[in-house]
Amino acid sequence: MVKQGVFSLDASFGSKIPRQPMKTVRLLSFFSILLVSLLALCTYGIALAQEGEEPQPELISEPEETKPREWIAVNPTYPEIESVAGGDFEFEVQFTYVGMDARIFDLRTTAPTGWDVYMTPPYEKEKKISSIRLQPTISAPEKIRLVATAPFWPLPDPGKYKITLEAIAEDIENSAELTAVITAKYVLNIFPETEQYNTVARAGEDNFFAIRTQNLSSAAVDNIKFSSTHPDGWTIEFKPDKIDVMEAISDQTIEVNIKPPSKAIAGDYIINLKAAGKQISAKDIDVRITVETPTIWGWVGVIIILIVVIGLIAVFMRFSRR
Repeated sequence: MVKQGVFSLDASFGSKIPRQPMKTVRLLSFFSILLVSLLALCTYGIALAQEGEEPQPELISEPEETKPREWIAVNPTYPEIESVAGGDFEFEVQFTYVGMDARIFDLRTTAPTGWDVYMTPPYEKEKKISSIRLQPTISAPEKIRLVATAPFWPLPDPGKYKITLEAIAEDIENSAELTAVITAKYVLNIFPETEQYNTVARAGEDNFFAIRTQNLSSAAVDNIKFSSTHPDGWTIEFKPDKIDVMEAISDQTIEVNIKPPSKAIAGDYIINLKAAGKQISAKDIDVRITVETPTIWGWVGVIIILIVVIGLIAVFMRFSRR
């Protein structure tokens, strides 16, 4: 009886739980376990494969195609040139332009106050330009000629002077610095103040003759000394006999005292006058001196002549009476 009771209890419980859902749950559990196992096996296989392979470089994505950069170079052949004050400074400048299309570049210059600056094509010096058309090439640079002239008055001091050249076309530009080096130009002259290269002098007396010293240099001339070459026995004195500093573009009068010896014979003589400074010497000048004897000797000569004449008359009258 007991067994029958149990059997009937199980039978009644089984009748209450459907058999079809239980089967579905079992199938789902089976497939879940199977899927997890497959994932684990795949992960393990991938790990083993990576251990045996060499690391591959990361792939770099190619940049998008961009427009080439445009630029211009301004290159003087000789960026520094020397010349004396008043001379021209001629610079040759090359332009190298890299870009897509031809462009017109404006040429602008900046120079010291008073300087004259202009540009020309290399083989057309009479044509002045302010812009240039450049083709995008680097094989044959374009050239121009830049001419800079310092002011004539006042002459600039010796030294270095900067000139800037710019080439500009919208958003493209570049520049170059040029240097003009001015060296001093020395010119020293002496000449008679009256512009007459002859004078008269009396023997044994002071005779004054004025000369002018002129400094046409672009800088001062230092320690100018005066000297002369003259016949023996003569005295030549300068007042002043030295100029410590003579500024550029200036002049000064020098008094020359010419004193022939008292026994000098009347006639023409040549004296040579010189002026020499620390930086430069002037060209010598020759002055013709006409020497005259003092007036007293003239009267003595007249008296001697009169005595001789009177003596001849007396002798003639004496012998004529006989």
